[in-house]
This record gives sequence, C-alpha cells and structure tokens, in this order.
Amino acid sequence: MGLNPVADLLKRADKTLASANDTLGTVGGTLTTVEGTLTTVEGTLASVDQRMVDVDATLSEVKDLLAQLEEKMALIDRIPEILALLESLQK
Repeated sequence: MGLNPVADLLKRADKTLASANDTLGTVGGTLTTVEGTLTTVEGTLASVDQRMVDVDATLSEVKDLLAQLEEKMALIDRIPEILALLESLQK
C-alpha cells in the first residue's frame, strides 16, 4: 500500500464502482434488447391468436360443407331406389 491507505482504498472502491457502473450499463442494454424481443413475441402471439380464430372459423365452414355433402351423398345413394319407383309407376 501507498502512504495513504484511505486514499488507496477509495481509489479501489472507485474502480470497483466504475466497473459495476459499466456492468449495469451492459445489463440495461441487455434488458432493453429483451424488452424489444418480448414485444416482438407478444405481437407474434397476437397474430397467432388471430390465425387460430380464422382457423376455427374455417373449420366450422368445412364442417358445414361436409354435412351438406353428406346429405347430397345420401340422395345420390337413393337414386337407384327412386329410378325403380319411377319405373314401377310408369307401368
């Protein structure tokens, strides 16, 4: 140590505080980056939520179309029966 131990101690404390200040600056920058990333993620999740709403609506439409198709297929299956009925009525 030098001639003034208190001064030496204060210099070391000052260097330590300066280093801590630099570290806090780095942490602050990192937190800002993380905040930006979280904002981006939040926007992406909102977009995904909207897409899921759209997918649900599309699936509902597809279900309705499939139900209609099933009804039409049932009618097509009855064509031979209807033709036989018509032929028996013409006789």
